[in-house]
Amino acid sequence: MARHCKNLVTGRQLRAARVLAGLTQRTFGTALGVDERAVRFWECKHGRRPTSAPNDARIEQALLQHGVILFAEPTPGARLAK
Repeated sequence: MARHCKNLVTGRQLRAARVLAGLTQRTFGTALGVDERAVRFWECKHGRRPTSAPNDARIEQALLQHGVILFAEPTPGARLAK
């Protein structure tokens, strides 16, 4: 059963996290094993959940490997890991 990342809640948040990690859409897509067009599509969902459950854990792990942590509360965002 796929698990949802409770911290990934919007496409805008995903874009901010990717940029904070210093990744282009192409390099982020490569890290996830998807085409950069998928990343672009996810990021266009500004105020909505960007992906389905199978991608959530992979996205969170890829960002964490690049030193970025996602959070949903108090507002959706991303920060550098300590």
